[in-house]
Amino acid sequence: MHHINISDYRNDPAVRQLLVLAAEPANEQELEALLDECENLQVLVQAAATGQIVALVVYRHSDEYALCVEYLAVDGSHEHQGLGRALLFELRDSQKKILWATTAADAVGFYRAIGCVVSASSTDPRWPDAARFLCTLPYFPLLNSQPEEDPEYEAVGGELLRGLIEIAEPSPHWVPDFLALHACLAQALGSTALAIEHTGSTSVPGLPAKPIIDVILLVPDANQENAYVPALESAGLVLWHREPGWYGHRMLKPAANSGLADANIHVFSAGSPEYLRHLIFREHLKQNEADRTAYAAIKREAACALAAADGANGLVMDYNRIKEPFIRSVHDRIFAG
Repeated sequence: MHHINISDYRNDPAVRQLLVLAAEPANEQELEALLDECENLQVLVQAAATGQIVALVVYRHSDEYALCVEYLAVDGSHEHQGLGRALLFELRDSQKKILWATTAADAVGFYRAIGCVVSASSTDPRWPDAARFLCTLPYFPLLNSQPEEDPEYEAVGGELLRGLIEIAEPSPHWVPDFLALHACLAQALGSTALAIEHTGSTSVPGLPAKPIIDVILLVPDANQENAYVPALESAGLVLWHREPGWYGHRMLKPAANSGLADANIHVFSAGSPEYLRHLIFREHLKQNEADRTAYAAIKREAACALAAADGANGLVMDYNRIKEPFIRSVHDRIFAG
């Protein structure tokens, strides 16, 4: 495997054909525009013994944690040899980053088979009639660590909330409440919403929880608030706080008159380690009854301890700190890689 500059291979028939396979340009003009785009991106290729390029991945660094895979293709005569998998694993392991890509339904099986977390995504303007999916390949060392920089918590439309931490039994309203939030976010953001996931305990059937819906919203760059915050505010949400040093995290909440359920909408960039932590943990709890039962007990104990210590002046962050050792112990097992 080696990197190439597309400018040196614009007329290479094999490279041109691979880009046609990857992006399906409608005509020669669109192919030339695609080649122009790729000149500003990085390209890793696999060549056959003859020297002919038979597979390529076109990518960019989306932030310090992740790479965005823009295009991936393998020549038809070299399919089923593991070349696409090998290219992506080489990128992940050499760059020590999470990989993410949006793709059509026919490629989801491949991405799932190599270990990607898959979320439904918004329609891509390049393929407006096709359902799209966000596929994210974990790099587990990043999931087992936290940013070293100061999160730089900054209150915007709200302050740290204090109150009595109460745990509710599972409610049949939590899923429809999330679906209403999903519809609101999707309509407001369109293709900017790369994924909208129900996370936290209300997303796990049978698990008691604080009756607040947790949502993770992925956008191309969470630090670029102008790309999504105004649209969300127009839809009845309030930018509550930002923590730029913690994966660019922003949190929004529905306004009191929005008609939406109480929720914490956590915004991260695509490829965020925190998104992967939450989704992998969610799916683990759905499948593992022992950990689900143990977590329910820890949650109740944490709420009781905080109520005894602080009563109606409790902070959710203190509740989370009590739960953290259990969550980390589960992470150590499921993120072993």
